[in-house]
Amino acid sequence: MLTREDILTHIPHQGKSCLLDSCDAWTADTLTAQTSAHLRADNPLRYQDKLGVIVGAEMAMQAAALHGALTGDQDAKTGGYLASLRDLVATCDRLDQADYGVLNIFVHREQHDLAGMVYSFSVSTQQGASLLKGRGMVMFRARTPVGVASA
Repeated sequence: MLTREDILTHIPHQGKSCLLDSCDAWTADTLTAQTSAHLRADNPLRYQDKLGVIVGAEMAMQAAALHGALTGDQDAKTGGYLASLRDLVATCDRLDQADYGVLNIFVHREQHDLAGMVYSFSVSTQQGASLLKGRGMVMFRARTPVGVASA
């Protein structure tokens, strides 16, 4: 089990921008994390005092970043960025509902190559009801070859 403090040592999202509280399991291709960040009044992704369901995709992609770091993926450690979200299915319009309890985030790495990774993900309530599902593509930052100056 990883605590929030452990997670902060593995992903670039720091302070309030880190939306994960714990991680209870991971394999070579999957990771399960938990969060209550959707209930925090100081969540930096709130807009007009609401937290839209799309923030669940950010939570999931932070879990994907954590998975890459935990599985020792050297490409993931060089840094990456979210290039696209696909196949989104939302069953609510906002996440900031106390009756959801702690949110469960599940990510599954479907594809990985030198250019990036594709993860499917789901965000569900503490009781197991689905809130958001989809897929995200992470592209790795281009590496500067040895001996070549970057602009």
